[in-house]
Amino acid sequence: MKYLITGGTGFLGQALVNHLLKRDDVEEVRIYARDEFKESEMARKIIDKRVIYWLGDVRDLERLKEACQNVDIIIHAAAMKRMDQWPHNTFEVADVNILGTQNVVLAADKSCKKIIFVSTDKAYAPSCVYGASKLIAEKIVLAHPRGIVHRFGNFIGSRGSVFEIFKEQKEQGVPLTITDPTATRFVIEIDKVVDYLLSDVPPGLHYPKDLKSMTVLEIAESIAPGAKHIIKKFREREGEKKHESFDENYSSEKHV
Repeated sequence: MKYLITGGTGFLGQALVNHLLKRDDVEEVRIYARDEFKESEMARKIIDKRVIYWLGDVRDLERLKEACQNVDIIIHAAAMKRMDQWPHNTFEVADVNILGTQNVVLAADKSCKKIIFVSTDKAYAPSCVYGASKLIAEKIVLAHPRGIVHRFGNFIGSRGSVFEIFKEQKEQGVPLTITDPTATRFVIEIDKVVDYLLSDVPPGLHYPKDLKSMTVLEIAESIAPGAKHIIKKFREREGEKKHESFDENYSSEKHV
């Protein structure tokens, strides 16, 4: 089997590669990313002749078509997702998350058995540009006869996640900055994300049915136990929800 992972140098991409390389049926894993430095760093850490590094942007359709030739499974993880960046980069978010996803679908070779899209709980009833862009991207993938969409919550340990932010603040000895201690977020370990993405599921929209959620206060205390006095409340960021949901029946508020 030949895989292509867009955004493959990220936290999830590297976890996927490490898992795939343990499989005997994996012939090749193509990493498609636009950061030359990150690709070189990844190549230094993961040394395996089955891993091929393609430098390219998901907004470049012709380059994607080259990278997708004879690929069996595409895992599309490339995205602009930082909540602190999208308010001033609306066009770029749409360009990468919507146009980029459309290009992945158009570039898929006839040999492609699956297009697996990594989405987010923010795509349900979106209240921000990022969530709206991911919802449209979901629709694009689901329009493909072999399109699979997986919605997830927050990856524990990923760059830019609330876990990493709180950890950095604790190490710096500064107040943990949270918007609302009672707000809830779905959280999931990266190994479980990989298992879900590589599971044998039919085309369509999927999300973990067994996920629990945590309040932001619980997340903060898991990083800095007993440090309530360093938690500082401030104005909510535009587009943030108090509770996330996977659909109308599965809200983080109900699964704490």
